[in-house]
Amino acid sequence: MINSAKKTLILILLTLSINSVFADSPLTSTDFSQVYLDIPIVKEAFTSKGRITLEMMDYIDDDTNSIDVKLAIINAIGWNHKGMMISKMYFMYVMSKKKYQTDFGGEYSAFKWNASRDELICYSYMKALDNYLDVVDAFEMAGEALRKYPDSFAVNVIYNLIKSQGLTAFGEYCYSSKMFLTLKDNPKLKMDMRRESISYVFEYMTSIGENCKKE
Repeated sequence: MINSAKKTLILILLTLSINSVFADSPLTSTDFSQVYLDIPIVKEAFTSKGRITLEMMDYIDDDTNSIDVKLAIINAIGWNHKGMMISKMYFMYVMSKKKYQTDFGGEYSAFKWNASRDELICYSYMKALDNYLDVVDAFEMAGEALRKYPDSFAVNVIYNLIKSQGLTAFGEYCYSSKMFLTLKDNPKLKMDMRRESISYVFEYMTSIGENCKKE
């Protein structure tokens, strides 16, 4: 448990836009899709030059496909989208297909309250990669996915990558590393990613904590 002051700090950090550009960061340096390149659609995403296709969105929104492969597709597309907002494209795709509605708010609220766990975490991951300098909305949506499936290792990884993105932007490398690495040996989490991906998932977050004081 972290104290209330630390919780307040996290809230402040994650409700501010990131104003400085940094090439190496949790979102841009975690390439776990390397382990999934034997799957044709992941390999296609890896060579897509930052673009998402209708075939990829079909795959991502298919409930019969596993969450880790869906996230691997998004990871393989990467963060350099050359001005294309892939999260917006996916959002429009889902809303057109599912026609989610709510009695209050607009389409965003309808999606937030009705979308499946997979749709929420995939959308939030895309949105964070669309603009890794401002992860406020992505973090909020990832939190909804985590609420629906708190035991998923994959969902926890993406949620905490987005959270770490906000923290490291303000120099909280040690706290961010320590927080993220607690996922590694958490027996309460269901391992729903390939075990070979573990080294890729934790490589960057381990590296930024190497010079931190041990408590």
